Amino acid sequence: MGRFLSFGIVLIVAIGLALHFDVEIPGFSDWIGHLPGDLILYKKGVAIYLPFTTSAVFSAALCLLGSLFSSKK
Repeated sequence: MGRFLSFGIVLIVAIGLALHFDVEIPGFSDWIGHLPGDLILYKKGVAIYLPFTTSAVFSAALCLLGSLFSSKK
């Protein structure tokens, strides 16, 4: 379980750094943060991203991965 959590943390940090530095990842950069239900608010030169749907998709995917790799039967 510790290895799975460590891998997950490293993966999340890598994705966060890629998004922060605007690294283009083919097939991934096109839709992340732009799904229906994701809000982008612009006010006086400031953009606020509220990725509700993207968060739900990632949560469901991580839950599915966790259940697949779970040792409980």
